[in-house]
Amino acid sequence: MAMVRQGGAEVVPKYLTMVHMAGLMHGPILIAIGFALTISTLSPWINTTAAVILAVASALLLIKDTLNWRQGVTDEFAQGSIGLKIGTVFGPLHIIGLTVATAAVISGL
Repeated sequence: MAMVRQGGAEVVPKYLTMVHMAGLMHGPILIAIGFALTISTLSPWINTTAAVILAVASALLLIKDTLNWRQGVTDEFAQGSIGLKIGTVFGPLHIIGLTVATAAVISGL
């Protein structure tokens, strides 16, 4: 982002900002879920499945925003970008992963 600004751009591209924000937000979230799953009483393969689903969903979010940024997309919905198609996979995966992780943590309380 700093290189874009130093290059003379008045505004940093929207999806470049989103790539950085997603990485900064999802890293701690994944670490926290890893710690939270330690109290689970469900089988280890369920905990691992939840963690893997969430990691894949987070990676897809980063890929989606990176593709949108590199392709110069300004509005993924209006332009129907490839990133939007990846986003349709990311959302449900995230919900499934969070549901399984929540059930695992509740089982340990």
